Amino acid sequence: MDTTAFNMSSNILDPADHLRFNPASPQRAEDLARSPNSTERIHKAAQEFESYFISYLMKSMRETVPKGFLERKGEQVWYSFYDQEIARLATQAGGIGLTPFIEGQFPGR
Repeated sequence: MDTTAFNMSSNILDPADHLRFNPASPQRAEDLARSPNSTERIHKAAQEFESYFISYLMKSMRETVPKGFLERKGEQVWYSFYDQEIARLATQAGGIGLTPFIEGQFPGR
């Protein structure tokens, strides 16, 4: 961390320098988009996000189904892994269109 933005008396970052250190700042995203191998990195990150999103959708949908009489705790863990794998495979097969949408948010790559 750059110590010039660190206020020694209050042990906090200077608010004016927040964007420079924020990993989600627009400037940071632009810098990453211009870096070597950025296209592959952006594509991989977009696919991982889409996979996570699909997995979350499946988990949320599964919670709406009434619980069975013989439901066990182990099934919840198994379904979690199952949802993650199905989401990963769905994303690789084209997903729901989030990957190209996210990639489109990085102009000039």
